[in-house]
Amino acid sequence: MDMNKIKAAVLTTPKNVKNLIKTQFAKPEGKAGEFFTLAMNVFNFKLYNAVYNLVSKDEGAKILDVGFGNGDTLKRLDEKLDAEFYGIDISEDMKVLATKANAEAVARNRMFLTTGDVEQMPYEDNFFDSVYTINTIYFYKDADKAFSEIKRVLKDGGRFICGFYSKAYFERSEKYQFEGETYYSTRELKELVVKHGFENVKIKVVDDKKFMYCLVGEKRGNSTDADSTDE
Repeated sequence: MDMNKIKAAVLTTPKNVKNLIKTQFAKPEGKAGEFFTLAMNVFNFKLYNAVYNLVSKDEGAKILDVGFGNGDTLKRLDEKLDAEFYGIDISEDMKVLATKANAEAVARNRMFLTTGDVEQMPYEDNFFDSVYTINTIYFYKDADKAFSEIKRVLKDGGRFICGFYSKAYFERSEKYQFEGETYYSTRELKELVVKHGFENVKIKVVDDKKFMYCLVGEKRGNSTDADSTDE
């Protein structure tokens, strides 16, 4: 979609605007995707910081970003950590954009980006030290499959980190809600992750006024010092 089409959609009806937002948040593509992912970089900056504080800092750690978008979070982590980075996203356009943004890391074989679905990831069992995702859980068609896959690819002791807006954020108004998406309270998401066998599952409050949280859980092992809350 080019910029003229974006302008045309915005200038027509609220319904068209809402459809555009829904489509691009779930699967960013084209110039519209570039615009929306840049906007998300700004809106989600606190979640990016929360993820950085929780991923493995071990030298050579393998870290996976599920739904990497334009690759901004991966770039920030690559600048600070001596790790090996992987990313999976359903949008081929985002793979192209993120590869360009992280060209040096990709060329040095310290970052590997692929197109694919969280419900069927092309990685070996027990491969990653950390798996994180930011604002993707609303779009999972089968959350049970997604969390099972995340657990499968994590090493024993590996950590899963999920940045998200709670259900209360979306329930403020119908304009924030989209058909086919699933929203979770902090309690609901915590219970779902625990059901899939993650341990020491906690919720970190990132910005309670904006209903912004970060869940962290482990495949097995050590407790975290994250602040805990339940809605």
